Amino acid sequence: MKKYIFPPLALMIICAVVCGLLVGTYKLTYKDTTGVMTEDLKAGCEAVFPDSDGNDYKILLDSSQAEKTPLTFGNENVNSIILSDNKENCLIEVTTDGYAKGGIHILVGVNQSGELVGTEFISCGETPGLGTKLRDNKSIFSDKFIGFTVDDDFDEVDNVTGATYSSKGMREAIKTALEVYSSNKEAILSE
Repeated sequence: MKKYIFPPLALMIICAVVCGLLVGTYKLTYKDTTGVMTEDLKAGCEAVFPDSDGNDYKILLDSSQAEKTPLTFGNENVNSIILSDNKENCLIEVTTDGYAKGGIHILVGVNQSGELVGTEFISCGETPGLGTKLRDNKSIFSDKFIGFTVDDDFDEVDNVTGATYSSKGMREAIKTALEVYSSNKEAILSE
């Protein structure tokens, strides 16, 4: 009977000790990066607003939460809202589904008038050669939305051939960002 019970029991004890060590190591080395501008985000901000004259950008945090949480105004597709120090440039980080779930992760730049200034991909999980056309050649799709506001007809810009789902996802990301900015402009600029 011991030969059937002892090996699984020993394995269970070893697993428990290893799990405890992993949890302890994680707690000792964890660094909270919520609200920290990564290199990818900084590069995206500079790509959308190239003439920003050395502005610093900060991720807005939700002051109603006990722990550090990016401000999203309850929109599940919005990852964060980034504001320049002079409050002229606002970027909304959005992740939406294209052909791949969560395949479109972009920054959408909005000016104080609520107009789209530009977009920049943080990451693209779309099909190489098809959905990635949107990232690699902005002039075929996303640049056509420059100057759009939340009130414009987004359907007047045709989908990219071979990248229909990616085009729809990109359109949805841009629309979401403009809606969030338009609905919450005063709250964003007062931060």
